Amino acid sequence: MTTRILLILLAACPYFAFSQEKKVFKVKAGEYPDKVIPYADRYRFAQFTPGKVEFIDGRTSQARLNYNYIGGHILFVDARLDTLEIIDQALLKNISIGDKSFRFDKRLGYCEIISKFDRAILGRREVLARIGTEKGGPYGISYTASSVTTYRSYSSDQAATTKKLNVNAEGVFTYRTAHYLIDMNNRFYMPTAGSIKKLYPADKKQIDQYLRENPVDFGKEEDLIRLLSYCDSLSK
Repeated sequence: MTTRILLILLAACPYFAFSQEKKVFKVKAGEYPDKVIPYADRYRFAQFTPGKVEFIDGRTSQARLNYNYIGGHILFVDARLDTLEIIDQALLKNISIGDKSFRFDKRLGYCEIISKFDRAILGRREVLARIGTEKGGPYGISYTASSVTTYRSYSSDQAATTKKLNVNAEGVFTYRTAHYLIDMNNRFYMPTAGSIKKLYPADKKQIDQYLRENPVDFGKEEDLIRLLSYCDSLSK
């Protein structure tokens, strides 16, 4: 399956961050990361969990689903127990896995819904990304909608799902997190003062004043929730 890939340089993007509490994994040269990194650290849920896929054309499908941090894919298990990836990604409306929900953007990938507000949804995207070598040599740190640059998309568990690391490069992997704002038409925005005011156009002056008096770190989830809660209060 051909997937459009958008590269975003993490070093230049303030919305991506390391989590101090997250683990770091070292993968030796010639090894497959998805064989070395434990299952519990590769997947969002402890096991493939019953869920529902909703499409914009009204179709729905139920399956056992899970979110894979390596590349940020949502995968499902079919009747033959093959692990597959959803093909009609451009038509996705919403995915539910247990009590969690996900949205999809063709440029940015899957995003877990954190909080819903009157005019916006706050989402979080987390992936296991290669950040360098064990010796600390420089690597081009990039993030893609379909995968970390080292990997291919999943097609089935019978196929080669990832590539081995370069024979002379021991990889270092950790979790990267990005937050996005999603409007009622499922359009994704980077969280900035400008995108907040675009979502709440009638309240631009109050939002500007709030930001002057209450500085917001647009890379912090708690700050974004606080700001969006304030914006909601303006229309009540």
